[in-house]
Amino acid sequence: MVTPNARRNRGQVILIGAITLAFILLGIVVVFNGVLYTETISSSSTSQSTANADVTMDGLEHNLVETAHRGNVNGNWTEKDFAESITNQGFTEQYRTTTSNSRPAIVNMSISKDEYGYAVFGNETEGNITFKSNKNKIEHLILYLDASKTDKINISPQSESDWVKISSSGDGFEVEDENSDCGNIKHEIVRFNLIDGTTNVSGSCESELSIIDRDESYSGVVFESGDKDGKYDIVVQKKITDPNSHTVVREFDTTITYESNQVSYERNSTIKVYGDSK
Repeated sequence: MVTPNARRNRGQVILIGAITLAFILLGIVVVFNGVLYTETISSSSTSQSTANADVTMDGLEHNLVETAHRGNVNGNWTEKDFAESITNQGFTEQYRTTTSNSRPAIVNMSISKDEYGYAVFGNETEGNITFKSNKNKIEHLILYLDASKTDKINISPQSESDWVKISSSGDGFEVEDENSDCGNIKHEIVRFNLIDGTTNVSGSCESELSIIDRDESYSGVVFESGDKDGKYDIVVQKKITDPNSHTVVREFDTTITYESNQVSYERNSTIKVYGDSK
């Protein structure tokens, strides 16, 4: 059953997504010699029009991913209704209304299929992550650590040999795996992506931190540390044995059409909320 609060939260997510996209796409409009240059009054080539269409579609796809993730964190898609909410509850109409005065093209968007998984966001690393199924694919695993509150933490996939150790070094962290020590990350609060191997600090330890492969299946994730050393977000394909877990959208198929005076363009895509799309 969808509660009024759930509808309100979902509507806010969709509205924020549409407005955000509108500001992104304002970049398509260019001011040149004090004259507003748009595709309608100055389309010098089809290739430029196609490039504009690509920019618009890329922006829309990116914004849909952000809207999906924001809704995942808020628990908005527990009814497995992401496609219905986006397609039929005003996202496209809100986007058109917001951009109608600045964009001389018509954009239509629909979602034909959506797939769901399970997630927890902001859990503390005081216990291991276990799955109801022995084999589960992990699509998103983020670790948040504060050097002033963390001593050290070891992370590894359950029953696997890969591991990474992250230790506080006072003003940052030291990272090492079974093969090497990559040195210090000079930042007090760090967001570690344990799949892509990236952090919110540039140039830090990509290969050592990448201990999870999205194409592999795992039975769980092990944290070896003191209590409440950090927090994590995880998204998987099958259920998690955690009372805080809830349904999230993992990927969806979109059809986007872009029509202007110069070009008519359609793109079909499978968009992964976490990972590489195609």
